[in-house]
Amino acid sequence: MEKKLVSGLILLIVLFAVLPYSAGAADENVLRYTSSGNTFGAGDDLQINQNTQGDLVLAGSKIGAHGNIGDDFLGAGGEIIVNGDVSGNIIAAGGSIRVNGNVGGDVAALGGQVILSRGSVVEGDILLGGGEVTLDGAVNGDGEVSTGTLKTGDDFKLKGNLSLQADNYPSNLNDKVGGNLNITQVNATEEQYESFSKGFSIFSFIWRLLASLAIGLVLIYLFPGFVGGLVELVKDSPLKTGLLGFLTLVLLPVLSIILLATLIGWSLSILLILFMVFALLIATVPVKLLAGRIIYNKILKKEAGKMMYYTFGAILFAIVYEIPFLGGLIRFIALVIGLGAIVAWLAIRARSTG
Repeated sequence: MEKKLVSGLILLIVLFAVLPYSAGAADENVLRYTSSGNTFGAGDDLQINQNTQGDLVLAGSKIGAHGNIGDDFLGAGGEIIVNGDVSGNIIAAGGSIRVNGNVGGDVAALGGQVILSRGSVVEGDILLGGGEVTLDGAVNGDGEVSTGTLKTGDDFKLKGNLSLQADNYPSNLNDKVGGNLNITQVNATEEQYESFSKGFSIFSFIWRLLASLAIGLVLIYLFPGFVGGLVELVKDSPLKTGLLGFLTLVLLPVLSIILLATLIGWSLSILLILFMVFALLIATVPVKLLAGRIIYNKILKKEAGKMMYYTFGAILFAIVYEIPFLGGLIRFIALVIGLGAIVAWLAIRARSTG
């Protein structure tokens, strides 16, 4: 369940990053259909009334899925309502999430308010987190719920085991659970701190990823020749660019300090410091673009544009960065290789212009 939730969040991030480039205007609703029957959409108010053969992936302020879904539903938004039946899983994150239909797989939802309505049936497990969770349907699998307040209706039944972490919950909850009931009642202050810490960690990950996507995609859009030249340098000689980047990272700050101590070199020192800051900010862009292109072509066996390659690479690197020790090492290697490519590109341009 947790792996499915992470995979779903990654897919939603891809949707947020890619769809604006396909849309004609930021305030328009956008729907894209694939040959395999999947549907992707983004917009302010998305109401999908037709049936979907494959996956349905939506992001927006207000989302309504009113038709039946042949596979999984993934949604992120302020208000999410799923009225149709879902053959696969539901993975959703938002302010308010309501499931009214039947679900053939699992339900993983994170929001301010999560509701499993009366008459709904979940064949698999539920993994729910929110400020308030209301359960009034039937669950044929196990459940894991973390919430401030849990409410249950007369029709709620859970056949499997339920692991609950909550401040407030119904006194007759044990009668509605067929398996084992494990309740952890957390102190309000402690729970708020833990929720804040977890939320901040997830928020930080998404924020860093979106910042990386914004920097890279804008750079590729405005300066495609520059980015393309950096990619070729990284591709042709990653070891040389890495060594050059490491030397630059070590020697340039020392040179800037020396120049700053002189009367005539302080202005050049400031320029070098500004160059260093800017170069470090964009250094990993060509590395992520190249890695995304190579992996995308090998896995999906097809070509795409630079925007898609970079988005793919940035997401992969963001995930790898989270791995203890290895993530930091890969981040440093990507940084010095990209920094060396920038310095090499500037040197080549300087020679070519005399």
